[in-house]
Amino acid sequence: MEHKRAWIYCRVADPDAHALAVQQASGLDFSRRGLAEVSAAVADGKIDLLLVANISRLGRDVGKTDAYLRWLEDQFIEVVCADGTVPQTATEILHELVKASGVSIDRVR
Repeated sequence: MEHKRAWIYCRVADPDAHALAVQQASGLDFSRRGLAEVSAAVADGKIDLLLVANISRLGRDVGKTDAYLRWLEDQFIEVVCADGTVPQTATEILHELVKASGVSIDRVR
């Protein structure tokens, strides 16, 4: 059985009494302390899998979230969403749409 080192990144809109830490930061701001800690752990090779409640918890800016997902993918980090959604980069979504349309990728280029 392969063991993976997992981190949980949890950003909530309205922290309550059960929150581990309260941090006032917008989902549009990718310099949030918690996300910086995840990024440092990735860069240091301390993580194999990142668990998030859903992809919007990483960020609300679609372009920045897409870039962050691509960076995680380049670092071989598996992202798992607790809500069951499968995180995808914009490129992956585009390829799926083109494939579903029946248009050859070669014709698109």
